[in-house]
Amino acid sequence: MSMPSYSIRCTQCDYDSSGRATWGRYYYKDDEGRFNCERQLGWCNGCQRITAIEDFGDVVKAVAKIKSELEWIRRDTGTIFANVLNVLFPSRREWLSDRLTNINNHAKYIQLAQKRAGQERCLKCGSHVVEPYKPIREGEGLKVKGFMLHGQCKTDVVHPGCGGMFYEKADDVRLNAKFESKFYKPDGSFIEAYFET
Repeated sequence: MSMPSYSIRCTQCDYDSSGRATWGRYYYKDDEGRFNCERQLGWCNGCQRITAIEDFGDVVKAVAKIKSELEWIRRDTGTIFANVLNVLFPSRREWLSDRLTNINNHAKYIQLAQKRAGQERCLKCGSHVVEPYKPIREGEGLKVKGFMLHGQCKTDVVHPGCGGMFYEKADDVRLNAKFESKFYKPDGSFIEAYFET
């Protein structure tokens, strides 16, 4: 998959990082299997850079997804005819099983968010000393033209330890990458990473 990218730079020093830090597949792994690890850009004091950190701020979105999945299940199990089709067609049973797995995964995320909100970790070094990177961008931020990002914009975020201000600059390329799957324990500690086939 090809995606546009941008760099995050400092007005006062040669600091350079990327909005690509959150790209890839991130999962929590527990005794029941894996479920999605929500992440966001953030400043990590351990790495001394903007990188991927855990994000427990999407509980409302997870609740909405559970409600949506339940509506699909009600639709496909609410009549005798629908249930006869479910018995006759394995693909419908697989679809229902996938919906239940999605509901379970969203519920796990909500439980994790209730337990660990405010204890987010860096997904690179494991540090707890992180802060979300949620800048207010000058103007409307980077412009999307066609399949590319264009321009640059100032932000209101100070570069810790330097005093300069971060700004974002569109990269002149679209990147095509193969992503590693990264696995973490529910406490946010790293387990392993590998390319899945």
